[in-house]
Amino acid sequence: MRNAIVFTGSAGPGSSTAAAATALHYATTGQRTLLLSTSLAAGLTALFGTQVGSAPTTVAPNLDAATLDAPALLASAWERGRSQMPSGLAQVAGDELPLLPGADLLLGLLHMRNLAAPYTTIVLDTGAHEPLLRALAAPDALRWAVRLLFGLDRGSGRSSASLGRALLPTTFIPNDAYAGVQDARVRAEQLRDELLLNSNTTVRYVLRPDQAALDEARIAIPALQLHGLAVAAVLVGPLLPEEADSPALSALAAQHKQIVASATTTWHGRTVRSFPLHADATARDALVAIGAQVAANPSAQAPIASTWQGAPAVAIELPGLPKGALQLTLSSDELIVRVGPYRRHVLLPDALRGTSNIRATREGEYLVVRQR
Repeated sequence: MRNAIVFTGSAGPGSSTAAAATALHYATTGQRTLLLSTSLAAGLTALFGTQVGSAPTTVAPNLDAATLDAPALLASAWERGRSQMPSGLAQVAGDELPLLPGADLLLGLLHMRNLAAPYTTIVLDTGAHEPLLRALAAPDALRWAVRLLFGLDRGSGRSSASLGRALLPTTFIPNDAYAGVQDARVRAEQLRDELLLNSNTTVRYVLRPDQAALDEARIAIPALQLHGLAVAAVLVGPLLPEEADSPALSALAAQHKQIVASATTTWHGRTVRSFPLHADATARDALVAIGAQVAANPSAQAPIASTWQGAPAVAIELPGLPKGALQLTLSSDELIVRVGPYRRHVLLPDALRGTSNIRATREGEYLVVRQR
């Protein structure tokens, strides 16, 4: 997998602008770059003044852009395998299939991998953080459901105990159907980890400069980390210039400045940068200027570790999380961690399974779960 930079954040145009500016910046340095967006094609078309669709289109030297058409990708994948399906399923056309929550972005990520070969850098704009968090959570939810119904007989979490507690006896299920369910569950986790949760992928959270967005980001950024996606930088913008013409705009510019200061304090261990509002954000010079401000590539350590101070543990970095926003539940071999409205089923390491003799503490920015 090539180097991937994921842009997500508050609802609004900031994520798309920052992603496009960063992609253009890397392209101007000579790197062959692909910009992929989950937004409608009209957004990229407006930014670059070139018609953009689902196939990569050259929008600048060394820079191609495309949008992710998840329904079309799902229909195409279904049609390719349709002839191998049982007669009942084979009657269903690809265009009839619904998209489960999170599946659209997972399909887009698979498409991204298929397109990656010619490029040095891929910039992925997922827009608001909600769809990205759904995609990250989907494989864990599938693992939980398979464990409850059938037990886990392969891959991460494999457990003979879960087979014994399963609600549905597998002896009444055709072997090929049962194997397909288990393989699909394992493949979903592998796909997510391969495409997103690896050392070549870093995240930029684009924060809209208002108090509501800041409060939301204090939940969303820890939630991204909880799901294994390391947030390396927080980008605040677009900001009004401080020398605004009217008192009302000057007051709003001062509020923007205060949000930048609050973000710097809240995520003091992260790179925090800001970028201005340009009168013509579609102009190439404006995107180049923004890219020069936000395109730095800070490193980020993996947000989840399996040891703490040399002992087996689950250690999750949750930067900026407010007090009272964290809830924990132990369920068999899984720790259910809830951050605000977001929840993840975290598979415990072998040393912590099969026992309730564990404790959870907050150690600075970390949640640490270990033996008592």
